Amino acid sequence: MPTIIALDISISMQRVIPGRSEENALTYHQLALKGISQFLEHLGAAAKLEYVALITFGSNCELKVDFTRDYDQIKQTMKKTEHGDKLCLLTLMKTVSNILTSNWGTQSQSQVVVFSDCGLGFGKSSIRTFLQNYIGKELDAEFNWLKPLKIVKWNFICLGIQSDGYFTRAVATYQKLLDYTGIKGQLFMPRPIKDNSDSNENNPNELLKNTLPAHKSELGRTAMFEMVEKLCETNFKPFEVILKCGGYFRLECPILIWPPPAPYYPLNNAKNATPLTLASKLEVCGYLSLSDIGSPASLSRHLIIPKVEREKVSRRTSDKSANTAKLTSDKTPRLDVNQPNYEYEKLEQEIREFYTKDVKDPDDATQAEEFDSKTSVSCSMPSESQKESVCVLLHGVLKVENLAALVILNDNWYGFLFSYADSKKKSNLMLNILPPGNNVIPWLGDMQMLGLIEDLMPNESSTFPVKAEKRSYSQSCVVWINRVSLQSDIQKVLRHAKKMPEKMQHFYKELNRIRRAALSIGFVELLEAMATLFDKEALNLASINANPECTLQLKHASIELRKPSNRDLKVSIVPVQAVNMT
Repeated sequence: MPTIIALDISISMQRVIPGRSEENALTYHQLALKGISQFLEHLGAAAKLEYVALITFGSNCELKVDFTRDYDQIKQTMKKTEHGDKLCLLTLMKTVSNILTSNWGTQSQSQVVVFSDCGLGFGKSSIRTFLQNYIGKELDAEFNWLKPLKIVKWNFICLGIQSDGYFTRAVATYQKLLDYTGIKGQLFMPRPIKDNSDSNENNPNELLKNTLPAHKSELGRTAMFEMVEKLCETNFKPFEVILKCGGYFRLECPILIWPPPAPYYPLNNAKNATPLTLASKLEVCGYLSLSDIGSPASLSRHLIIPKVEREKVSRRTSDKSANTAKLTSDKTPRLDVNQPNYEYEKLEQEIREFYTKDVKDPDDATQAEEFDSKTSVSCSMPSESQKESVCVLLHGVLKVENLAALVILNDNWYGFLFSYADSKKKSNLMLNILPPGNNVIPWLGDMQMLGLIEDLMPNESSTFPVKAEKRSYSQSCVVWINRVSLQSDIQKVLRHAKKMPEKMQHFYKELNRIRRAALSIGFVELLEAMATLFDKEALNLASINANPECTLQLKHASIELRKPSNRDLKVSIVPVQAVNMT
């Protein structure tokens, strides 16, 4: 889940915060830098995998640091920022839309954290002017840049005091901007100072204390830290659950799911329905081949990280001698026969002793003794990489056997774990969350009816998964079970496009076939993706001086795919020559 930090560098941010003494004078810009530092420290401790970018904005926006996990680089860069001129929030929103679309696409959920004193801007670029022009004209083409921002969550750290009338009116305007545009967002404001004048009338000492000059203000370091804490608690809190694998009680461990899965709202009665969330314990209920699962429709994908409990260094140092003595005196602890898990404990101890025993050569007895003396302390204090983890075991098995683990997320809600390689040398354990229900993968059938192959009768054969005997591009019915099938269909259309005008009829035949299949299953996003692909291909063909007919037909197909009137299954896209003739 990428995050953009937006720092307001307008002239108003250079003001001194009112209500503070000269010795403790602090500008809005300095306070914003402290808030960003605290926010980055929280990410470094609880969300190290978060990609963060830094943007400064006034009347213009500038990308200071591109998406990175090196938070120290952002801290060093933000200290060198210089103040700008007037504020323009609309420029920031357009820049964020372009950056997120070019780097992460239009389907990736992201967040923007804005540190600003909530200026409204001036003239045509002000928020009030934008709202006057936007209301009633939401569908106009000039406001298309707002569409990619629908999935972006905006978090405004509002720097101001409640006694400032301009600030309170600006905050209300910011909330109107979020409400009218439909952009998800939240405003974080400092809490107002409680008025203790009535309670201190009978206490002259307190009254005298309150009249003394001080730097008390509702906006300060404490207020900033409270707002950042609330922001992190709301949107950047790690999602921790227990992963259980099998019936053995030791095969479970706490894990972190990143990014945190969002609650699922049912389509029917979305306003009144209770959102569904993952259970506190996820249980692996079986294993399936990756070829059997294919590429089903899913809600989201998440990275699985084992939670590691870090011990303090002082405690390790103080307990070093005790652990060493305990290890040398009692290498094989005795087990209680009366405990319920005695057999499991005994089996685990025997396996551990078998794999950890040293094979010593009699001629090298001296070297073996030296080796034992060096490693005795390290064995008593295993590092993070040496600790047992079910995630490591499960990831290794799924990767080698090319399997996926079916996981119960909640009542009648499933997902599957699999090994995902983002490069040739590195792979991770991923969780694919399916929509709620027990029949969400049609070619597998009811998941509650799945069983083992060994449970089949002698003359009975397995009938799942239901596979297409022919490939999708060689039959009238389009089947997109695997992503390879969809990719093959798109590539076939592009091959015909490059050979126009000879292959013009084949191009439009395949284009209409894919368009009808996408509309039949509600895959409307595919039409926009194909239109974008045609635009890029038209530019590529024009640059290499290809046949002008190819560029003309591709641009025409791109325009027709985006028309709402062509969302009807009965309508077919025809070549541009046929349109002109009619």
